[in-house]
Amino acid sequence: MNRRLGHIRLVTFDLYETLYTPCEPIEKTYAAPLLRHGIHVDTQSVHAGFSQAMKHMRTHYPNYGFGLMNSRQWWRQVIDMTWKNIGVPSSYLGNNRLLTARESLIDRFNTSEGYKMFDEVPKVLKYLRMRGIKTGVISNMDEAGEKVLCHLGIRSYFDFVLKSTTVGIQKPDPRIFELALSAVGVPAYDALHVGDSKEMDFDPAIKVGMNARIVSRGRDAADLAARYPGQYIAGLLDLTKIV
Repeated sequence: MNRRLGHIRLVTFDLYETLYTPCEPIEKTYAAPLLRHGIHVDTQSVHAGFSQAMKHMRTHYPNYGFGLMNSRQWWRQVIDMTWKNIGVPSSYLGNNRLLTARESLIDRFNTSEGYKMFDEVPKVLKYLRMRGIKTGVISNMDEAGEKVLCHLGIRSYFDFVLKSTTVGIQKPDPRIFELALSAVGVPAYDALHVGDSKEMDFDPAIKVGMNARIVSRGRDAADLAARYPGQYIAGLLDLTKIV
């Protein structure tokens, strides 16, 4: 059973897979330009190639290349590396049509064309506003994240959006959570953070003294929330039962 946290004055959210999710599988989106230009690939290979590219870039150029390149340059490398990983010849990558397609891919994920929000998000944000509870975003993201919130029509609900590329600190570093608390002058024990990752969201928030919940939407979501009510919620609507 969910225990109500009656003292909460601030709720912060992660973005990806917490407030919104891709409109379609990433591998399908990344494969589409290649298929349109007669380069036949299967989505399973694209998925593997994208995962390898993201791992490489996050390891060698963390936080979207903070201090080394801008985020658009970072995503260009991700896309090129993904396509190379699945066997697209380097000579093809310089083709003007593919270069244009690459830029269009980046633009797509700056808008609601690339992402859709979970159905319950507007209702939960309206509920928190009605209760007079401040809200914010703490996310490992570049400027695209805030643009997507604007395109989805929910940016105005948030008192602040704390981007890792702005402050030069990424989750799970607890300092980014401390910065968020300082931004609105709310003590940690009066704040609740919600995200989809134990490592990136729950653990560091708890470490700085915040309350925290992991949002689960899988088949076992209700079971996890019932077994571990102090750790999991089965969708964001559960927030209306605890704050």
